[in-house]
Amino acid sequence: MSFISGTVVEQLYALSAAITKNNWTAIAAYTGVAGTNTVCSIPPGWFLNTNPNALGRGLYLEVHGTIQNTAAATFANAININPAVATTTNNIAINAAYTPTAAVTAPFKVEAQITCTAFTTSLMTLQINGKVEYQSVAAGGAPTTGAQTAGFAGTWTALDPRVTQYLELFGTWSAANAANQTVVQQMKLFGLN
Repeated sequence: MSFISGTVVEQLYALSAAITKNNWTAIAAYTGVAGTNTVCSIPPGWFLNTNPNALGRGLYLEVHGTIQNTAAATFANAININPAVATTTNNIAINAAYTPTAAVTAPFKVEAQITCTAFTTSLMTLQINGKVEYQSVAAGGAPTTGAQTAGFAGTWTALDPRVTQYLELFGTWSAANAANQTVVQQMKLFGLN
């Protein structure tokens, strides 16, 4: 807490158990399945409970996991905030077709800052800016220059701040195989003020 503005960082969500998803090609949420585990969400009214208003109020997302594939499979990554679980409408692309190192289970990380840029009692606009980083060697392996990163940005409009908004990552593999998988080990969402 700064003691000047009275703002504080608070953890709004933390994944409690790893989530493994594999063997799919149609776009699907890979950070959770409703009814199986808790899905990352922004609590209803979180943007309303601010003084003097929600403009500039922010969120910070950090996701850590591993990705592995068979040779030549690519992975497209996206993010969404939506009042319905596993809804792909208005996804924002994190990265287009990325080819993870074949036959290696390598770490990946997604980081994002989300800021409220327009607000009324019933509608808000959220701006997201972030980056993804994919490693090319297994966790604990010899350092390499092969890590790949990408930046992303986008805007969600007409979100209702009075209802729960789910924040999920979505992926699409170019080939279905049990060896094409993501494992999300940590996912945390923080309210920044």
